[in-house]
Amino acid sequence: RRAPPRPAETLAFEALIDNRSWGSFHQSTLLQTHQTSPEDEEAYKEGAHQKILRKSSEPLKPKIICSEKKRLKCNGCEKVFSQSSCLALHQRIHTGEKPYACIECGKAFSQRSNLVQDHRIHTGEKPYQCKECGKAFSQNAHLAQHLRVHTGEKPYGCKVCRKAFSQFAYLAQHQRVHTGEKPYECIECGKAFSNRSSMAQHQRVHTGEKPYECRVCGKAFSLRAYLTVHQRVHTGERPYECKECGKAFSQNSHLAQHQRVHTGEKPYKCQECRKAFSQIAYLAQHQRVHTGEKPYECNVCGKAFSYCGSLAQHQRIHTGERHYECKECKKTFRQHAHLAHHQRIHVGKSLLSPSPGNHQVL
Repeated sequence: RRAPPRPAETLAFEALIDNRSWGSFHQSTLLQTHQTSPEDEEAYKEGAHQKILRKSSEPLKPKIICSEKKRLKCNGCEKVFSQSSCLALHQRIHTGEKPYACIECGKAFSQRSNLVQDHRIHTGEKPYQCKECGKAFSQNAHLAQHLRVHTGEKPYGCKVCRKAFSQFAYLAQHQRVHTGEKPYECIECGKAFSNRSSMAQHQRVHTGEKPYECRVCGKAFSLRAYLTVHQRVHTGERPYECKECGKAFSQNSHLAQHQRVHTGEKPYKCQECRKAFSQIAYLAQHQRVHTGEKPYECNVCGKAFSYCGSLAQHQRIHTGERHYECKECKKTFRQHAHLAHHQRIHVGKSLLSPSPGNHQVL
């Protein structure tokens, strides 16, 4: 003889005693109640799990079960998890366990998803493609960041100056402007930088590395920006134009220097005599008057000069080169100043010689 079906309350309680998950308990209980009576079928429409728990001698609600799950605490940091699998993954932070190793490079990871991402570096697989421009990425997160280029979205805002950024990493770098933090230090000279890329660029000063090479003349540069400026020598490109006179320049800094001709601005002042200059290079040259420094030395006779131009003029004594020619008599000179002095002879002669029809009547 078959035993009569047990009440749903008993089934629910036993399911909890057996430490079944809420999901399996919920499904099995609904199946039993659906098979037993039309009354419980009506209860299912209302929400069977709620009605069954209300009937129980000791009321058990889903939120209590949820709170039991949330009691899974990490012994290392007291962080709380709702699932044992999530806790197990988290604990690898403390234990250092990395069970997923790449067979290509040997690098190990704590999560399988990280191993999958690493594997795409070796295979070149990029399954996430931008629908706007077709660019592909190995990670969905990288695609999400890229999409902000098209949407213009900048969800990360600086609380100090309200400037916004498309990536959190860019915001973190920017905030160092306000904090003055420079966490990246050069091991050679101790100079510190706010971002890693700036330090990498600086280190080429010590290593002499010049990875950016001009395809036209082969000249190499430590920074891509320097190569870009250099290439304008070959292309003749001068994108920076003066709005006052229309003169164009290959570099923005050259335009800024030129504009001081129009404004009369002389921001560089000598601390010794207070004389001012429009360019820092002119100030540096002037300061040699006070210091007596003569860094330009003739390789023929050893004579030293304060200015590069003075050395160039001097070297013509040794080479015999005479760049400057008088248009009147074709006489040549080593220095422009000597030509200018000579030309006064011709100017004086023209003033003394009588012009036609200019005769004095006696």
